[in-house]
Amino acid sequence: MDQSHEFSTAPTIFRSSWVRWVELVAMGLMAIAGGALLLVTTGDGSTLTFPVLAPIVAGTLALLLGLHHIVRPAPDLVVDDQAVTLSPFGRMPWAAIARVHVITAHGARYLAIEPVESSPKLTRRRWPRWVYGPVGRFTTGYPMTISERWLRPISLDDIAVELQARHPDLVIERSERGFWRANSRRQQRS
Repeated sequence: MDQSHEFSTAPTIFRSSWVRWVELVAMGLMAIAGGALLLVTTGDGSTLTFPVLAPIVAGTLALLLGLHHIVRPAPDLVVDDQAVTLSPFGRMPWAAIARVHVITAHGARYLAIEPVESSPKLTRRRWPRWVYGPVGRFTTGYPMTISERWLRPISLDDIAVELQARHPDLVIERSERGFWRANSRRQQRS
């Protein structure tokens, strides 16, 4: 048997509360209903405008994300000796991670993983990354971002401690920033 497998420890699994996903489904249903109500009350319905379409599209995305997580529950974050797995993005080996950021932006906290390469090779990818990636890039400047709000009752500090324990050489940066500083700092590094 290989030496590395002999001394490997069990993975640490972080799961958010299922209540968060039920809330997301409920918000999605309310947004779709609000958009449908606007559609019915704004006239003949032949022209769809942004105020009518926006809640329907956003509600549909929220509903799909919530139902996907309820039907196919997966840990939000898994940390093991070989890699880190973020549920919507996939599994990323330690060698592909440049640093981890714990960012406070817009009154919320986020955990962002900065890859070594601009387009890292991830395994076990799932479709929600198409939604989470652009939102993460907008809020923190990094596409592989998860919000502490959606991880409750898990704390980002607990995750950072576990990441540091598994990979002591990992750089974890803590910062507080707004939207413009996050994107300008990201562009300066490129």
